Amino acid sequence: MTETPTQTQTETSNEPDETIDQPDQQTDASPTAGSAPTTGFDLGSNTMARYIAWGALGICSLLAVFALIQFYGSVTDAIDLWVDPKYQPLIRAAFNLAVLLTSLIGVSLLARELNYSGD
Repeated sequence: MTETPTQTQTETSNEPDETIDQPDQQTDASPTAGSAPTTGFDLGSNTMARYIAWGALGICSLLAVFALIQFYGSVTDAIDLWVDPKYQPLIRAAFNLAVLLTSLIGVSLLARELNYSGD
């Protein structure tokens, strides 16, 4: 008797496993539904958000400088109106010193924050 070679039990059981695993794998060539395009501006990116934050900081800074100039002028007018003329230079000096110290604290805090966020 001559036996012909046939597939063993382990060889036949491996073939169905290979076909089951194949549909789960996806190739990178086909885009998935809902994926964002890789070209152009991505509004959700950190870079775009950082540019928007810097722009908003610039606009708010300009408004703050304008409001500070108006406030400064109003305070000096109030000093002229309410304070006796011989004490006006002293009051103006104290007010100018308070404005200077406040602005230096703000600059220091902003410089520290920008230094830490740049790392």
